[in-house]
Amino acid sequence: MAKVLIVSKTKLKNGVCIGGINLNNGEFVRIYGARGENLPSDAPYEIGDVWEMDIKKAWNCRPKPHVEDKQVTSSDRIGNVGDKGIISCIHQNESLFGDKLTKGCLGDTFQGCLHLEAGKAFVEEDKVPEFSTQFWIPDEDLVRRNVYGSVFYTYGGSRIKFVGLQPPKDRILSGSIVRLSLANWWNGDSSGKNRCYLQLSGWYGNEHQKNSLFK
Repeated sequence: MAKVLIVSKTKLKNGVCIGGINLNNGEFVRIYGARGENLPSDAPYEIGDVWEMDIKKAWNCRPKPHVEDKQVTSSDRIGNVGDKGIISCIHQNESLFGDKLTKGCLGDTFQGCLHLEAGKAFVEEDKVPEFSTQFWIPDEDLVRRNVYGSVFYTYGGSRIKFVGLQPPKDRILSGSIVRLSLANWWNGDSSGKNRCYLQLSGWYGNEHQKNSLFK
């Protein structure tokens, strides 16, 4: 059994995407149903929950960078540790996370594979990271922008779509821990190329922690 800390819950067109950390080994996971299917919107997993789970690599696991896909055959909730517990877990496991925890510039996330062009942030097939989820401690505040009914956060000249379920703040302060993810490969924009666009899944901490985590 794996002990899994839930760190994100994001919306999909047909359900929710649940992200977690396997506390046994520091592995980042995305949780799917017993048959590899998306979880329904009423799935019981909440951010900060700790669950014991039988997990294995999903039979339909996507190619790089989406290597985190796991299917769950059974699970049992232990409790909820809240934001403070998540922050503590992240700092205690920094050595395990390696480059899945980046402090500073957005361009250094995802092993330096991001393209930052015309306000967009994405990965292309010419340079693909080894993973599609990670933590980031930004060195600048992230400012909310509403665009055509969607919430984005800006960093420098880049705009990152917010896909989480927590109430969006007007500003995510520097020093907060932010969870980033890469969307599915998509070639529906004017570029004509397959791209994974950067998303912001959530954050941990509050206005009283400004700069306390950025060292």
